[in-house]
Amino acid sequence: MEVSNRMLRINGALDEAVCFVQDHCSAEELELFKLAVGEVMYMVFEKTIIPIYKEHPDLIPEGQRVSGVTD
Repeated sequence: MEVSNRMLRINGALDEAVCFVQDHCSAEELELFKLAVGEVMYMVFEKTIIPIYKEHPDLIPEGQRVSGVTD
């Protein structure tokens, strides 16, 4: 559970970074940043969170949909 929580916090921090860039940078910089952050988020989910949830579905937060696990 600890690893899952840490990975979810990483995604939360990335979301916050996008909000920061949105408030402080140009539209062009925001779009480039969002593309880069999207790649990182994908990797966090596909390579860490989803394998954890597949092996331990009881760790999936209530109400969260996880592609390939809860559907």
